[in-house]
Amino acid sequence: MTRRMDTAGEWNDYSRLKWGAEHGYLYAFPQELALFKDPRHRLGVLLCDFYYVTEQWDKARNLARNLLDGKYGPVSPAAREYVQYIYAAGVFRTQGRDKAVPEYLKVIGPASRGNFRSYTQQRAAYAAANLARGSTDEKTRRLSRELFVRLVRSPQQTNQTYKARFVLAKDLILLDGRREEGLALLKSMPAAAGDWKALADYYVTKYVEQWQQEAKGATR
Repeated sequence: MTRRMDTAGEWNDYSRLKWGAEHGYLYAFPQELALFKDPRHRLGVLLCDFYYVTEQWDKARNLARNLLDGKYGPVSPAAREYVQYIYAAGVFRTQGRDKAVPEYLKVIGPASRGNFRSYTQQRAAYAAANLARGSTDEKTRRLSRELFVRLVRSPQQTNQTYKARFVLAKDLILLDGRREEGLALLKSMPAAAGDWKALADYYVTKYVEQWQQEAKGATR
């Protein structure tokens, strides 16, 4: 089955691990891995990543919990952010969105206010916002929108903020009916966003053409 999936270009455990070996990381990005100076902690995080990408989510969650609890020695505050992040990811996979959102927010801080100080905080903010976005609880949905707005306004722009800009723009258009505001947000996607810029431009053209057709139909 693995050989068939690999030949067909379908992601599987082998291809995920092969990709990690070729690129030097799995789920934690290189700038996040660089924060783990203690070999025990670095090995622990790489094992968490291994368990996570091979869909052994309970093992990833439990090992991350051990790291957070200091079972292998205290983890530095900067490195601890990623451990909390992958713990939250494991919680989501094993216990669902309602349990995971509060765990992602712990990466950002208890107050969930102010600028995001690190890339991991941006990752956590996007993950929490994306999960909270589909909640049936209005307060949770408001939290989602607040996180998306904060990511868009973040002084440090990354692929996480570009994703947030794209999702927020579409929500403004499709959910809120705030077409002009959503369109302006898509148009504001910076050139540095690369593929996200291309995708935003595509949707700008798509929406404008669709609305023009709607306007023509309404005048007939």
